[in-house]
Amino acid sequence: MSENMLIKSIKIRVFFLLTSTFFLCQCTPAVNSPEISNPTPTIQPQVEKKKIASPYSKTAASYLTQAKMQEGSQKQESLLFAAGRLISEGQWRQGAAILAQTADLTPVLRDEKNLLLAQIDLIRDRPKLALDKLTSITQQKVFSPYQTIQFHELLAQAYRSNEKPLASINERIKLEALLPDEESQSNNRRILWLTLTRIPQAELTTLAAEAPEQSVVKGWLQLALVSRKYRDNPQSLLAAMQQWQSRFSNHPANLFLPKPLDSIASKMRTPPKQVALLLPLSGALQGPGAAVRDGFMSAYKTNSGEKSMRVVTYDTNKGDVASLYQKAINEGADYVVGPLTKSQVGIVAALEHPVPTLLLNDADTQVQENSYLFGLSPTDEAAQVAIRAKNKGYSRALIIAPGNDWGKEVVKAFTHQWQKSGGRVVDTFAYGLNDDLNKKMKDFLQISNSQQREKKIKELLGQKIQSVISRRQDFDMIFLLAYPTKARQIMPLLNYYYAGDIPVYATSSVYSGSANPLKDKDLDGIIFCDIPWVFGHQAGTRNWPEQFNSYNRLYALGIDSYTLATQLNQLMLFPADQSQQGEGVLYLNPPQHVARVMEWGKFRQGLAHSLGETV
Repeated sequence: MSENMLIKSIKIRVFFLLTSTFFLCQCTPAVNSPEISNPTPTIQPQVEKKKIASPYSKTAASYLTQAKMQEGSQKQESLLFAAGRLISEGQWRQGAAILAQTADLTPVLRDEKNLLLAQIDLIRDRPKLALDKLTSITQQKVFSPYQTIQFHELLAQAYRSNEKPLASINERIKLEALLPDEESQSNNRRILWLTLTRIPQAELTTLAAEAPEQSVVKGWLQLALVSRKYRDNPQSLLAAMQQWQSRFSNHPANLFLPKPLDSIASKMRTPPKQVALLLPLSGALQGPGAAVRDGFMSAYKTNSGEKSMRVVTYDTNKGDVASLYQKAINEGADYVVGPLTKSQVGIVAALEHPVPTLLLNDADTQVQENSYLFGLSPTDEAAQVAIRAKNKGYSRALIIAPGNDWGKEVVKAFTHQWQKSGGRVVDTFAYGLNDDLNKKMKDFLQISNSQQREKKIKELLGQKIQSVISRRQDFDMIFLLAYPTKARQIMPLLNYYYAGDIPVYATSSVYSGSANPLKDKDLDGIIFCDIPWVFGHQAGTRNWPEQFNSYNRLYALGIDSYTLATQLNQLMLFPADQSQQGEGVLYLNPPQHVARVMEWGKFRQGLAHSLGETV
C-alpha cells in the first residue's frame, strides 16, 4: 500500500476514533531481571504524583499529515506517534500497518517502535515475541514518563505470561514508584498479589530465603508465605501478620491490609465442626443440587486434615427454606452452604446469620452480616470480559445479547465496567427467542444500508459500478452473550456479514462444558472466560439444560464451597487467595461477595482451549 493510500485509509477511520485515557493493562505481573540477587529496592515512603498525560495529543490523521511534510527522523517520529495513537485506541491493525512503513530509525526511535510492536504482540496473545522485543530495548533511560511506565507494564505482562512470576513481581515493584496516583498503584499491588498466589509454597520459601533483607520483594514473598502457612489457624495467622508488620512497617502491602489489624480479630473464624448443605436434592433441580454436593464431598474426603468435620445435608425441595436454615443451626451447624436457587437465596439472605453462611447465588435483597454471596455469577464474568477487552486495547463495543431480564442484567454489568474503563458501547442487538437472526444481523451490521447506498450511486451515475459490499466500521470488538445453541447461529452470521476479523468476547455461557467439536466448530474464534476447573476437567456429553451451565461448573462450585469453609479468613485479610484444590483464585468484593478470577479460553477447530491466562 502506498503512503498516500495508507494516509487516506486512516483518515476515513479516524472520524470514529475515541480519545483513550488508559493504556495500561490490569491483567498480569512480571519483571526485569529474574535473578533475585540483583540490587533490589528497599522500602521507601509513598509520594503522591500528578497524572501523566499521554504523548499522543493529536489525532492519527494529524500525525500522518504532518509526516507528509517532513523528512528523515522527524517523519519517522510522526509515523510512530500516529501508530501509537491508533494502538492506544484499539486500532492495532492500522497501527501495525503504519509501523511497517517506518525505516532507517535512530536507536531511540527503534526502541520506541519495539515498544509499540510488543504492545501489539500482547494484544495478539504472543507474549514470547513481546518479551523478545522488550528485552532488546537499550535506550529506555531516554523514554518519556509515559513510555517508561508502559515499558515496565508490558514487561510485567510478558514475564508473567511466559511463566516468570518473580521477574513479573520485580517489574510491579518498579512500577510502584512510577505510577502517578493511588488508584493505579493499588491496582498494580493487586496484580502483584495475584502473581504471588500462583507460586507454589515450596518455591516461595526458597525465594524468600534468597531475597535481600528488608527489600520490597522480601516483604511480598514473606507475606505470601504467612498467608499460606497459617491459613487454617486464625490465631497463628494474626500473630504472624503482626510480626510481619513490625518487620516491614513501611511496606506497600500494608496499604491493602486491614487497619488496624486487630479490627479483624473478632471476625476471624476457626474451621467448622459441622457443615450444613442446603441444596435441592430431589425434584426438577436435583441434578444441579447433587453436582454441588458431590463437589463439596469430594473435596471433604480428599482433605485428610478435616476428619473431625461433620457434613449434614438438607433437601430444600422438601420444606420451607427459612425453617430448614433454622433447623440446621439448631442441630449444631457452625457453617452453612446454600441454598442454590435465587429465590431461596433471597429468603435466607434476609435472615440473621448466627454462623458463617455461604449463599450460592445472587440476591436482590441486601445480605446480612456473617453471610457471603458466592455462585456462578454471569455479571462478574461480564465485568471481567470488559476489563480483558479494554486491556487488549479495544474501546468501541457492539453488544449482542438476549432481550430478556438475564440479558439486560449481564449487559448492564458489562456496560458499567466498560464505560468505567473508558470504553464506549456503540450499539446493542437485543435478540428475541424467535427472531429472524439473518435479517436482524444484516441490519445491525448495516449491510442493508451499504447496499442501498450502492443502488443510489448506480441511479445517480446512470451506469453500473463495481459492487463493494461492506459493514459498519465504528466498532473494534463484540461482546456476545448467548448459550451455545444461539451462539452457533450468531457466529456464522458475523463471518458471513464481514465481521469475521473482529474479536468476539463472551462469558462462560457460550460453552457447554463438554467437548463437542462437530457442533462447536461454528464457535471458532470466540474468546471466553470460565472457571479454571472446566479447562482441566471437560465433561463428556451430558443432557443438561443450558441455563444450568454444566456439571463441571456446579461440581467446582461445590469444591470452592468446601474451600471457603477454611479460607474466609484469608479473603478478609488479603486481596485474593489461591484455592487449595487448584480450581482458581478467589477474592472478596464488598459487600460480602466472594468472586473468582476466571481463566481465558478460545475456540479452535471446535474445541475450547485454555489460553493459560487469568484476569
